[in-house]
Amino acid sequence: MEENQEEKNKEKLAENKLIILYLLKKANCTLTNLQMQRLLYDLEDFNYYLFQHIISELISQEYIANYQQDDEWLYDITPKGLEILDLTSEILPGMIKDKLDTIVKEQLLTVQNEVAVTAEFLPEGGNQYITSCKITEAHKSLFELNVYCASKEQAKIIADNWKKHADEYYPAIIEMVTKEEKTLEKDNI
Repeated sequence: MEENQEEKNKEKLAENKLIILYLLKKANCTLTNLQMQRLLYDLEDFNYYLFQHIISELISQEYIANYQQDDEWLYDITPKGLEILDLTSEILPGMIKDKLDTIVKEQLLTVQNEVAVTAEFLPEGGNQYITSCKITEAHKSLFELNVYCASKEQAKIIADNWKKHADEYYPAIIEMVTKEEKTLEKDNI
């Protein structure tokens, strides 16, 4: 009886690995950990801890690659992962493939186009800090501003304000830097 349950667990783990590989292949782009979790949310048996365990195993088996860009980790299927998926894809039930196809088709664009606002401050030597304020979309940096600060308190205030008000600051900065010279002269009169 115990052997039978252990065998079922191994089969389910293998199926879940194939689901993640299938998702990455269908997405045809790099995804963050959170994006994959969101896309797999509607599938049963995918809790956070199981998902993290499977991702870790897939990386160690070199079926998926991960790398860091800016402040987030990105994941993509490797040629070895594509090969194993092609060899074993018949194990994955058609109903699950159909559901994944639908999820990718309906939700991938939304997940990819999420905008992330980040701000961090790092010591620059002595009492000086640099605050890095960013806006990223689809893993690409849309805007980055680095501000040198005279104190940790000032750096923290800038980072906190950026996180809270980037949606206001960003368009204002873009407007200021894209004004034509004549408009700038008129504004200064």
